[in-house]
Amino acid sequence: MSAKIIDGKAIAQAIANQLTQEVTKLTARGIVPKLVIVGINPDDRAQVYIRMKQKRAEEVGIATEFIDIADKTPVEQQEFVTMLGKDNSVHGIILQLPLMGWYDAQDLLDCIPASKDVDGLTTISQDALETGKPGFIPATPLAVMELLKQSKVEVNNKTVCVIGRSNLVGKPLYYLLEQAGAKVLVGHRQVNDLSKLTRQADIVIAAAGSPGLVTAEMIKDRAVVIDVGINEIDGKLKGDVDFESVKDKASLISPVPGGVGPMTVVMLLSNVVKVAQNKKS
Repeated sequence: MSAKIIDGKAIAQAIANQLTQEVTKLTARGIVPKLVIVGINPDDRAQVYIRMKQKRAEEVGIATEFIDIADKTPVEQQEFVTMLGKDNSVHGIILQLPLMGWYDAQDLLDCIPASKDVDGLTTISQDALETGKPGFIPATPLAVMELLKQSKVEVNNKTVCVIGRSNLVGKPLYYLLEQAGAKVLVGHRQVNDLSKLTRQADIVIAAAGSPGLVTAEMIKDRAVVIDVGINEIDGKLKGDVDFESVKDKASLISPVPGGVGPMTVVMLLSNVVKVAQNKKS
């Protein structure tokens, strides 16, 4: 029996519709939620992501602006982001990675005030997540948790294998799942026998950036499989999961494209709306 395929597009659209209603209420109070995307000479792929965020934001009524700060010195770039953080008309600030010219992007990310860090990437936000305190959570891990919730997948007392340990996805997911009561196993591409971990898991989340890494023999029968991977091969998007073989063994699977991707952008926008809602008009 084939797995049920999670429709990330439909779930994302339902959340976007809800956000549109929230934004309409805010606008009536004279608050127009605004997201500013800052980049440093973004490459073609980053530009695609920027346009995608702006298009989706405008659909729900969030104002957006993209600012390229490549012409500034590193010190001026830090000053610029700090000033942006003090601008009362701006509710969310994100830095589009990678940041050209920065050996450690964290130094620039940390110029964003935690209250406007809608990507959840500042040190303050990361520390809050690790200790279970309130704060903004990166959009992709938030999207994965929301997909599981909307698909009625219980994570409490379940064994979950997260493949990947990046600051953007793997690490935050580890903390979120652990705080939700799951037993979390962390795997990555360098693990000798990754299937030893994945076969123990009720839920497998693949976020390694390695196309087709997870195959049918690596998961147990009726496991839930969430594919976070986005790999471009011959102009087509492929996930970290070998979808065709795994879908016949899993109970539930998210596709690429159309799974976690559409959800990531709306979860980011939902963080922007939260900032605006907390603002006194």
